[in-house]
Amino acid sequence: EEQITKAKHHIEKIFYKHEPTVLKEVLTAIKEADLIIFSMGSLFTSILPNIICKEVKEAFNKAKAPIMYLSNIMTQPGETDGFTVGDHVKLIDKYLDEKKVNVVIASNTKISEKMAKKYESEEQKDPVLIDYEELEKMGVELIEDDKIIIDDDNTLKHNSLKLSSLIFSYLMRK
Repeated sequence: EEQITKAKHHIEKIFYKHEPTVLKEVLTAIKEADLIIFSMGSLFTSILPNIICKEVKEAFNKAKAPIMYLSNIMTQPGETDGFTVGDHVKLIDKYLDEKKVNVVIASNTKISEKMAKKYESEEQKDPVLIDYEELEKMGVELIEDDKIIIDDDNTLKHNSLKLSSLIFSYLMRK
C-alpha cells in the first residue's frame, strides 16, 4: 500500500505473484448475495486486491446479484489523482472480467471552497466529480444524493443513514 502511494506513477496493473487461497465462505456469500457492494475506500489497495483473484472473478461472473459501487468523496494521492466517478467504475470493471458494475452511489453535495482547499493543501485530495455522460455511456445507473456531512473532527464523511437508505431503496426496486 505504501509503495503504491509513494510511486507517483500511473499504475498500469495490479496482480498477485501467487494466486491467493479464497475462503469458501467468501465464494458462498457472493453466490447467495442479493447485492454485491464495493464500498468506498482505497481503490488500488483495498478494493481491487479483493476482486482480482481467479476464484472471486468466477464467482462474480456466476452471481445473479447486481454490483454496486459506493463512490469515494475525495481522490487519493498517488492512486486516484484526477479520477472521476466514471474513472473509478472503469477501473473496477477492467479487473472484474465478464460481470460489471451496474449501479453507483455518488454524492452531489457541494463542498465549500474552504473545505476543498483544506483537503487540497493538507492531504493533496480533490473531490471525486460525477461525470454524468460517461456513466450513461457505460450503462451504469447513477444514484446521487446530498449525502456528505462534516464530522466533529472537521472532516468529510458519508451520511451513513442516507447511504444505507439509498442502498435499501435500490434493493427494494430490484
